[in-house]
Amino acid sequence: MLPLLWLAFTAPPPALVLAPVPTLPPELAQRLVDPPRCLAAQCVHGEWVVDAMVPIASGQRRIDGDDLPGGGGRLHIASAPRAWVKAQGSKARVGMLYGMQAVQTVDTSVKVSVDTGYRLRGYAEDGIAGTGPVLRSQVEWNQALGARTRLSQTTRLEAGQHGAYLRNSLLLKTQLRPALTLSSGVELRRDSNVASRNQTDATVNLKYAF
Repeated sequence: MLPLLWLAFTAPPPALVLAPVPTLPPELAQRLVDPPRCLAAQCVHGEWVVDAMVPIASGQRRIDGDDLPGGGGRLHIASAPRAWVKAQGSKARVGMLYGMQAVQTVDTSVKVSVDTGYRLRGYAEDGIAGTGPVLRSQVEWNQALGARTRLSQTTRLEAGQHGAYLRNSLLLKTQLRPALTLSSGVELRRDSNVASRNQTDATVNLKYAF
């Protein structure tokens, strides 16, 4: 027993292998020690805007997840389409509208909506000929064709116990001069149960703003 105890106390301690600690550049270390006190955000779709952040002190640089030990990571939040809910009510129809901005860019805009409700009076507000529960849908598309011309289309459909009613409008606007606008369009209306309501109109207008 004594020889074993003597060996335990006299043997050198085992060598410990320590992983090297990553060293950070001085300007990065200073940025971590002295972070900005506040970050101003411009909330369009919930994203942060780098240009709105407070200025960085001299001798430092901005950091992100890739600068942290271990590689870090970045959080990407997809811009969700904007949606809305709106109550609809008139002497002809009541209901609830559910809409969504499907596309929104500098040149293109697409809106889609669905309206569930009850028609109180027929032959009104682009609706079917009878009363009762109805389902309405609408698509609005706007497209820029150059700096002075825009093309827009609105398609609306209502369906219920008394058939379906469709209205489709296509309009082209061109700004000839700052105060002069030329517009031309075609509008189509169709009723599945009342043929006398079927109609197609074409229009050309020249508008001058005084």
